[in-house]
Amino acid sequence: MFHDDPSKPLVSIALATYNGRTYLPELLASLEAQSWPNLELVVSDDASSDGTRELLASCAGRVPVRLVGNGERVGIVGNFERALAGCRGDYVALADQDDVWAPEKVTDLMHDLQRVERARGRATPALAFCDIELVDATLGCLSKSLFDITAKSRRAERLRDFLLSNHVPGCAMLVNRAALERALPFPAGIVMHDWWLSMVVASFGEIRHVAAPHLKYRQHDSNAVGASATNQRAAAGARDECGVEAARRRGAGRRRQIDGIADQIRLFAWRFGAELPVDARDDMHAFSRGIESWRGAFEFVMLSHTGETFVRAVKMIRRLRRNVLSFGVDAPRSSFGRRLRRRRGAL
Repeated sequence: MFHDDPSKPLVSIALATYNGRTYLPELLASLEAQSWPNLELVVSDDASSDGTRELLASCAGRVPVRLVGNGERVGIVGNFERALAGCRGDYVALADQDDVWAPEKVTDLMHDLQRVERARGRATPALAFCDIELVDATLGCLSKSLFDITAKSRRAERLRDFLLSNHVPGCAMLVNRAALERALPFPAGIVMHDWWLSMVVASFGEIRHVAAPHLKYRQHDSNAVGASATNQRAAAGARDECGVEAARRRGAGRRRQIDGIADQIRLFAWRFGAELPVDARDDMHAFSRGIESWRGAFEFVMLSHTGETFVRAVKMIRRLRRNVLSFGVDAPRSSFGRRLRRRRGAL
C-alpha cells in the first residue's frame, strides 16, 4: 500500500534471493521494523529449491512483497537487475537475503540522499551508503566496521576510486531514480551490479557516506560475496598457507581478478565513452597512464582510494597491460579507448 505523505516517498527494496530460507526471516523482520513508513519489497528469485519463493509468497506484513520474473536462473547480476527493473519507487535500496538492517537504515540514508537532491536537483544520480558491521552466522560481531579491517574507504567518491575495485556492498546502498536510469540495463559481462552502480554515480553524480553501522553483514559458508571479496585481512593460518597448489590457486585468483577489472572498465568505457564528465574522463586518462608506466601507476595510486594496499594496487594496474588491447577495441567512443588504441599501434 502506498503512503500518502509526499515528504515520505516510496522506497523500493530490491532483493535477489537464491536458496535463502535459512536467514531470510531475520531480514524480513528487520525490514518490517524500518522507521521509514513507505516501503515495498521487490524480489527476484534465482530458481530456489528450498522453499524461498513460497516463504516470500506467504508474507503478509506492513511492507508489501512483490515477486518479479519467472524464477529463471540468471545469476547474481541478472537476478539483481531483474529486481531493480521491477522497483516502482523513486528511491531504491538493495538487500541481501542473509543480512539484518537497523530500524533507522532507510531513514538515515534517505535524509542524505535528499540533501544531495536539494543541492543539485533530482536529475543528479545519487548514492548513499551506511557503515557495515561484520557478523558471523549467528549475528555475533566480528568487526564494528568493514572499513576498519579492509582497505576499502568510506571516502571513495570519484570514479578513480572505483576503477580497481568496489568499496560499497550493494546491501549498504540506497540510490535515486536518476542513478538507476543511468545504470540500467546492465551490459552483459559486468563483474558485479553494485560495483557498476558505484562507478556510474561516482562519474555522473554524488556519493555520500552515513557513518552509522546500520547493517549487520553476515559472513557464513554460503555467502555469494562476502568480506573476503573486499580484501578482508587474512587470518594467521591463511597467511601461513604454502605449497605449489596454494600458490597456483592464488595465481589463478589474481588473474581472474585482473580479467574482471579489465571487463568492468572496458564495458564502462563502451557504454558511456564521451558522455563522461570532465573529472571522470580525467580519472580514466590517469588510469591509462598507470597502465602504461610505473610512474603513472604510482601517481594514480597516490591520488586515489583504490580499495587495495599501495603496493598491491600498483602491481594490479601494471598487470592490466596484457588486457590493454581489449580496452581499445571495445571502447571505441571514449577518449580512454583512443588513448589505449594509440598504445596498441605502438606494440
